[in-house]
Amino acid sequence: MSYSRRNSPRRQQGSALVVAIFVIVVMAAIAAAMLRVSGSSQDMTTREVLSTRAWLTAHSANEVIMNRLFPVAGSGSSLTVCDSLNPATGAPYRFAPSGNGGCGATVTCESSTNESVNTYYLVSKASCGSGPHMVTRTQVLWAKDLAHE
Repeated sequence: MSYSRRNSPRRQQGSALVVAIFVIVVMAAIAAAMLRVSGSSQDMTTREVLSTRAWLTAHSANEVIMNRLFPVAGSGSSLTVCDSLNPATGAPYRFAPSGNGGCGATVTCESSTNESVNTYYLVSKASCGSGPHMVTRTQVLWAKDLAHE
């Protein structure tokens, strides 16, 4: 008679509740981990997009200065363009194209002449984003031109 009392349905009702609570806790932990991974992935994608924008903005700013230094229809390079962007003598060039998501760049230029060769050293520093998603990229460009006499 004692054997039938141990296996009665009434004595096993509490174990189903424990199993159900365990399953709910495990599923909640899995859901929380998936949300954390999803948030991390979105943050990484945002930084990647802003990083690409900053790199391209820095590149574009250097291209603008190169176009001013070496005009397509002009005759040789112009040292005065670089001298006006020199950190010691002038203000850096500020480049903020419209439609680029608030990205901007500053370009500085230093020039030197050695044995009839003009050498230019351009540094473009671009920033995109704000707060914790601020991304900055720097591009350095060396150029040289034979001096015209």
